[in-house]
Amino acid sequence: MKRWLYRYRTVAGEPRSLATRLRADLRGLLVAGTGSPSAPPAGDGSFRVRLPAEILGADLHKLVRVTTGVATTSGTRLRVPVTWAADPGRHAFPTFDGTIELEPLDHARAQLTIVGSYEAPANVVGAVVDRAILGGVAEGTADTLLQGLTRALAETEAIDQPVPEADASMRVADVMTSDPLVLGDDQPLRTAALLLFNFDIGGAPVVDQHGALVGVLSEADLLVKEARPRYGFGRGVQEAWRHREARTVGEACSRPAHVTAADARLRAAARELLDRDVARLVVLESSRIAGIVTRHDVLRALLRSDDAIRHAVQARVERLGEPGVAVAVEWGAVALSGTVSRLSRIHPLVTGVSAVDGVMNVDADELTWQVDDVTPLATPTI
Repeated sequence: MKRWLYRYRTVAGEPRSLATRLRADLRGLLVAGTGSPSAPPAGDGSFRVRLPAEILGADLHKLVRVTTGVATTSGTRLRVPVTWAADPGRHAFPTFDGTIELEPLDHARAQLTIVGSYEAPANVVGAVVDRAILGGVAEGTADTLLQGLTRALAETEAIDQPVPEADASMRVADVMTSDPLVLGDDQPLRTAALLLFNFDIGGAPVVDQHGALVGVLSEADLLVKEARPRYGFGRGVQEAWRHREARTVGEACSRPAHVTAADARLRAAARELLDRDVARLVVLESSRIAGIVTRHDVLRALLRSDDAIRHAVQARVERLGEPGVAVAVEWGAVALSGTVSRLSRIHPLVTGVSAVDGVMNVDADELTWQVDDVTPLATPTI
């Protein structure tokens, strides 16, 4: 059973400037407003913030995973879809699904609102739990997010951006196609086919009349029109007939669109492409479509120059606390030489270097060590 929440606060500032800032950097505002540690988003674009909650008189701090959608406008009101769920522990902590909204009040003020719902247990015991625990936690969580967001928006100074990590891991922004072709869900399929063909691209994000992301139209969605009809039962056959009978982009596109963030690690995006079995991810930057990244784009990580790989590996080695190790790279193959502090450090060192984008293999045969903390001491004979 859904329980609805509605919380609002007034924020000082020129409404258009506030809306621009909210649209451009909602993730940064929520992280700064809640005092959460800065960290790159996950491969699907979600991120974590730490929120306080009171459960049965005990004060707790819970990590909540937040996912934001594409911002839309209705008149003067800006709406951004947002969901959050405890990470981990979503079954014991209310999961919220709703929107963050900004509505101008006058030339120097706006109303910031969080409105949405959480799922409450439907049985009698669940209703008691909802009244005693979940309802208060849901309201407190929404209030904390709203207060932090209001405070962050009202600051006159620019919010400090998260400090990049001291490595050279490739990000989605390094390989994505910026400002991609975007299709409207009411466009005829023939128009979409011509656009994909003329721009020589395999797919494009699809938005509705309000600019909200609804799906992705790919060549595969269109090929069904020319393929021999499939008969039988099952979801695959039903999907094939849906594509075959579609007349507009919105009817034919694959839903939902799978997304990532521009500053997400390329390795995380690759994992998302494999796990979801999709050919492309839409790149969201806060609440706007910033690009699209495909499987082909991810392959660029394998084409990094040897010099770029060497710098990235050297940074990884130094961060692992082994400055006595030298790095050489040839055609993506890394050779490590020099001395490590302990023999047991070689395995984590090789593992860490192997995870660097573009590394094909790692040779550590030339490494020596100062202390052998692996080989057991010989037992003296009597």
